[in-house]
Amino acid sequence: MKLFDLRINPIIKQIDEMLVKNEEILNGKLKYMCLVGGFSQSHYLQFKLKQHYESKYTFVIPQRPVLSVIEGAAQLSRTAPFITSRIVKYTYGTTFGCPIRGARSHPKISEDHINKHKYIRDIDNKEYVSNCFDVFVKKGEEVKVGQMIEKKYIPGSKNEKSVYISIYRSEEIDPGVITEHKYLGKVQVPHPEDFDNMKDSYDVRFYFGETMIRVTVTIKGKEYVEKEEEIRYDFTQFLNIFD
Repeated sequence: MKLFDLRINPIIKQIDEMLVKNEEILNGKLKYMCLVGGFSQSHYLQFKLKQHYESKYTFVIPQRPVLSVIEGAAQLSRTAPFITSRIVKYTYGTTFGCPIRGARSHPKISEDHINKHKYIRDIDNKEYVSNCFDVFVKKGEEVKVGQMIEKKYIPGSKNEKSVYISIYRSEEIDPGVITEHKYLGKVQVPHPEDFDNMKDSYDVRFYFGETMIRVTVTIKGKEYVEKEEEIRYDFTQFLNIFD
């Protein structure tokens, strides 16, 4: 028993931490605990978990817990609405030029960063700060499967010949700048022939699918242009399973 407790007690501790961390989300929704995988065949593990949680949750233990993971994966591939939403593990967004007033009011954008990266945009002759982090979805937020988040941007210069969007992720909720945060990829789209840098804009869209985030840049005109990049992302929890 002492030998097994060395492994089982940390499992119980981690489950407790997850339940506390996600208490608001799970409150009133979590009713069952399902034991799957090889170790769940241990009668002592089952006893310890039931002793700790059975007053709150009903336990489901498959007859063949080793195979249940494989069988579940096979079934889920054919059941599209099984997972309807997720909680993202990181903050995702793009780099952009922030108006200097907005940069100075942001708690995570330092005066040193502003002084190093400020510039005058020749389209409107106003001051901006480059290498800022424009958040599309924040760490810990719920996103629906198939949800799309869109933002509209205007060119950084009247001499710009293409759109260049860099994608980043961060462990901070609102990092302010891209410095020291993970670069994930880019989307580059050349301007159509009839694109007017002084008047036209382009759309950046984040699509939340099954296991990837799809990021697209769209420019409309006589020639419709759209390019995309797919990035793999992590989740802390799956939500609304057969809700």
